[in-house]
Amino acid sequence: MTTLSFKIVPRVITAPFGSIDSVHKTPHTGVDIAMPIGSKVYAPEGGIVSRIADYGDSSLGKAVFIKTKAGYQYIFGHLSDNTIVKEGTRVHAGDCIALSGSTGFSTGPHLHIGLVNKVGAFVDPTDAAPKAGGHLGILGKVLEKSYNQAQDNVQEHARSVLYDTALGFIQGVGDLLIDLSYCIGLIGAGMCIIFHVAGWDKGMKWAGILTVAYVFIKFLAAGA
Repeated sequence: MTTLSFKIVPRVITAPFGSIDSVHKTPHTGVDIAMPIGSKVYAPEGGIVSRIADYGDSSLGKAVFIKTKAGYQYIFGHLSDNTIVKEGTRVHAGDCIALSGSTGFSTGPHLHIGLVNKVGAFVDPTDAAPKAGGHLGILGKVLEKSYNQAQDNVQEHARSVLYDTALGFIQGVGDLLIDLSYCIGLIGAGMCIIFHVAGWDKGMKWAGILTVAYVFIKFLAAGA
């Protein structure tokens, strides 16, 4: 068996095949890949959707099984939506088959991928035997596509939040300046009238200017 690698594996696999840990009391039958909830999951190669399952709060939660022409079966678990395809549907490499999630017995958002060989034994999806048709090469490209799209979605969301925050700040500052202009116009006009009564001959003139400015700013604010 030849072990192949692809750049997505080191940074996203959270539980490798065969691992035993606090979550997996027996050898892990697949690989767990960190992936934000709602990320698109693509078929690694063509085949038939052999089963759609929902284990509730246990095991793989929502899952999709795909049987390939060569007799291998892929298992995708912990999905948030497994209704994109139906049992018996033929899919091709790169088709969207589900959305990743954190259903079933899961400690966080990720995608479980299992691979069963022709004799019904679980094999490591990150290993590719020549007779298996090079599953990893295809699987790696599909996983990278899902991961990169998920990262793009996260980055786009972050940019959107940053934009909304900056826009809200600017609008808040603008509202504050308008409120201050109201105060300056009204208080200033009042003070000018008082100064006029006290003997300042230009008091009424400036009171009128400030009043007009106040009305003009209020008109512009209402129009905005």
